[in-house]
Amino acid sequence: MENVILEYNLDNLTLPERRNYREFIYCTEGCCDIETNGRTFTLKQYNCAILITRFFTAIRPSADFKCQVIYIDANFLRQSEPNHPYIIQATLMLCINPIIEPELEERELCRQLFYNFGLRINDKHHKFYDEMLRTSARMLLLDMFDMYSHTHKSDLMSFSSADLMMRFIRMLQDKEYRNNREVAYYAKELYVVPKYLSEVCNKISGFSASYWINRFTAFEIGQLLHEKRMSSAEIAQMFHFTSTSYFNRYVKRYLGVYPSELRGQ
Repeated sequence: MENVILEYNLDNLTLPERRNYREFIYCTEGCCDIETNGRTFTLKQYNCAILITRFFTAIRPSADFKCQVIYIDANFLRQSEPNHPYIIQATLMLCINPIIEPELEERELCRQLFYNFGLRINDKHHKFYDEMLRTSARMLLLDMFDMYSHTHKSDLMSFSSADLMMRFIRMLQDKEYRNNREVAYYAKELYVVPKYLSEVCNKISGFSASYWINRFTAFEIGQLLHEKRMSSAEIAQMFHFTSTSYFNRYVKRYLGVYPSELRGQ
């Protein structure tokens, strides 16, 4: 698989093979509604969206919607991430609100960022292609998060708190929740007490540690149920639920319907 992919529509956004990519979307015309975390955000002309998780539940572009979308492999992107507390905080906040609204004087810079990155992606004969792409990805992140800081003016977190939160989220991105859904487990692995981990999560993201654990868990379960490639019993076993009835209650609690109802949608 390629580390970076450039496209001009959202047709492939939900493909299974794109799950490990992070999407950078620039809207050139029209608008697009993005549903995530129970809320709907509208991506408008000149706006950007960065989708760093698969938490969006619906994407509804308008008939005249046009965009440029850059897919960057998550592992490749991590190698390009600047080591700064705000980057970590903003990355987490994007899980809640993925929209960036560049200020008027930033719109041309935003357009050029995506245009130039597209040129870089297509320059496959560059002698240092991978290194050049990694540097371009780093610049894209720096400029995108600078714009995000203007749109969402937040106080900087301490580096230690932001680093703890990001390490916790990365454990979830590595699907630790399939085997462990207790806050105490993550706190032990991160060398802190459960209360402190939850306090940091609430301070940075506005949600508790258990919220994030169950958010990641419920989202993947919902995807697997929709795909219908595995039975409910097989999914329950994959996530180490002690019984099918417990699994059914969990799905009802966090997805609002029982597995059989979700399968029928």
